[in-house]
Amino acid sequence: MPEVSIPEVVLPVAAEYGSGYDRDDWGPHNSDICRGAVGSTDPYTGAPIDTCNVDHVVALHEAHESGGWTWPGSQKQRFSQDPDNHVASKACVNQSKGADDISEWSDADIASSSACGGGYTVTAAGRCFLAVTTVAVKSEWGLAVDQAEADALRATLARCGGQAPEVLTEPQATAGTAPPTTATATPGECLIAGRTAAEYDAVSGIGEVLSARLVDAQPFSSRSQLERVRGIGPARSEAVWSHFCAP
Repeated sequence: MPEVSIPEVVLPVAAEYGSGYDRDDWGPHNSDICRGAVGSTDPYTGAPIDTCNVDHVVALHEAHESGGWTWPGSQKQRFSQDPDNHVASKACVNQSKGADDISEWSDADIASSSACGGGYTVTAAGRCFLAVTTVAVKSEWGLAVDQAEADALRATLARCGGQAPEVLTEPQATAGTAPPTTATATPGECLIAGRTAAEYDAVSGIGEVLSARLVDAQPFSSRSQLERVRGIGPARSEAVWSHFCAP
């Protein structure tokens, strides 16, 4: 299996598996980490924590997409409770991060958060913390990274000093060894398959990140299949469908 190689750490590189996530499968997290956290420093932005959220550094949805979809419920719940993947975070910063991995989360997400009110950015130390913790947690739990995430980890860790691991990457298939998706269209129906990232990027409102997810998740034979891709809601699925399937 092609892999990301890090000194003493090996991570598979695989496309995300984008369907079937149910937050209830993962159970509760341990909120004790927020006790006494108000007034301490948010690990990502360096801002003081006024309202605390427990952040899963590797988000539960991200873990699902990275191979956790294959786990039994008991393993999902153990992951949710893993203290090595928990950090006390400023609530609005945690909410702006959501289910994003390091390649997806940006300062623009924080700036667009009305709860944060602007003025916060992820520090260099915060990016290093996110990268190093992601590598440690995904290695411990046997989770994959997609190519964009692997590239972002490598770029970030290169700026994190001598203690940061080096990341080498090779392309691969789907996290959790998902069977390849096949689909056919009956006469008169549309099948979106074999499209490039550039073709998806040409659709209004899609952009680079969503284009990569669509490439990984195709083929699509209905709007509902498009909507299963994270970040593609009804409006974007309609735009993609109309772009490729309009008569």
